[in-house]
Amino acid sequence: MRRVSRSPMVVGLLWTLLLSACQAYPLFVPPEPTPIPQTEVNKEIVRRHVEEYWNQGRLEVAKEIHAPDYTFHEQTNPPIRGRDAYDQFAIMYRTAFPDLHFTIEELIAAGDMVAGRWSIVATHQGELMGIPPTGKRAKATGISIFRISDGKIAEEWTCWDTLGVMQQLGVVPAMGREDFGWSEPSTVTGDPGDPETNKAIVRRYTEEVWNAGDLDVLSELMSADVVHHEATMEHQLPRGLEAHKQAIRIYRTAFPDLRSVHQIEVAEGDKVAVLFRVTGTHQGELMGIPPTGKKVEFTGINIHRFADGKIVETWWAWDALGLLQQLGAIPAPGQGGQ
Repeated sequence: MRRVSRSPMVVGLLWTLLLSACQAYPLFVPPEPTPIPQTEVNKEIVRRHVEEYWNQGRLEVAKEIHAPDYTFHEQTNPPIRGRDAYDQFAIMYRTAFPDLHFTIEELIAAGDMVAGRWSIVATHQGELMGIPPTGKRAKATGISIFRISDGKIAEEWTCWDTLGVMQQLGVVPAMGREDFGWSEPSTVTGDPGDPETNKAIVRRYTEEVWNAGDLDVLSELMSADVVHHEATMEHQLPRGLEAHKQAIRIYRTAFPDLRSVHQIEVAEGDKVAVLFRVTGTHQGELMGIPPTGKKVEFTGINIHRFADGKIVETWWAWDALGLLQQLGAIPAPGQGGQ
């Protein structure tokens, strides 16, 4: 057998050839994976909250997605504090509505906040806050805002159509309502704009239109064919800017000192979500209710969609039931009248 030469010159030549080949044909190095934006991670936590915790009833996942000091704010009810207390709240609703199912319509995220618009369908099969099971199928809409901290939901604010649910269960009059879901969306599209610019427009809408009563400025802020998805009055008014002006007049006539304050804003893409708190004194007729002189306070969340620098669509979820209870039009819990 012939021996292969291992002289320094031959070895050096082989290393030179090998180095040249590596330079000409470098080894494939896979690219670094693109990191997932934290806002998308936060959205996934909210999806798990809806799908696994609520829809599937897997309360054990709470330890993975809920902070121990989880705080839940629901309209005018006292806050629920602590993960275990929130579990009991979920058990109460899942006992009353064993087949409840949430559908996430959209999620908006910025920083540590996620806003979610949703709908729910359920059958009333168990006792709910003193209301015996009716067997009735109900649907409702709502908007929630979640604060994420260290990979878990630390705080939640939710506003939803509790009035509509009570109407469907026969607890309070329907007031002419027939459909309790989100209405058909607008088809208007355009430049989504910048989130910060969009937030500034929404602030003008609140301050100048609702708080100051300047309806003329609406044409600068909203499109003529704007669509508002708002449960309590939507069935009574046509779509468009003029109909929205009429709705604002109704509320500002009833509450001349009305004031709305933004508490949280979440903006992404073409949408801005706002948690707001309203105060006012009932000094004029409201939906057939004569003035009572009572001071009221309620919360709500709305979402505004933009196209070409104007608001073209809004969704509203606010505590209409709480407002009517404060005015004495509907008995508050524990006061009878069911």
